[in-house]
Amino acid sequence: MEGDAPAITVQSFETDGKLQLIRNYSDGAFQINDDAIKGSVFLHPRQSKAWPAYTVDDITLNSILDHLGDIRPSILLLGLGEAPKTRLWDLHQALRAQNIGLEVMSTPAACRTWNVLLSEGRDVAAGLLAVSE
Repeated sequence: MEGDAPAITVQSFETDGKLQLIRNYSDGAFQINDDAIKGSVFLHPRQSKAWPAYTVDDITLNSILDHLGDIRPSILLLGLGEAPKTRLWDLHQALRAQNIGLEVMSTPAACRTWNVLLSEGRDVAAGLLAVSE
């Protein structure tokens, strides 16, 4: 099939330790590359930091915009612990006005989605509530 476009394109990226890949999440902590972060975490592709959010009530537009800083990703993942009981429609609309799409899911699903989107080179950030077992 000479000249045909490939059916699958896999984006490669350097594994220089800078991309914030989630290696593990359990017992109220996340392992981001080789670093352990206790409690909730806010992620950018090349930066992770503790996030002082413990429940969905702690998640506000201002707290998210503060953690985003000048960076406005096209997608924001929110992991709300176990099964989310809310879709955060007001937050969804407020972020849409900032040209940021919001995806709300459980923290385990958000961790898996984060790694996939990051490996695809997508413009994404994530706020993940810690899950205690």
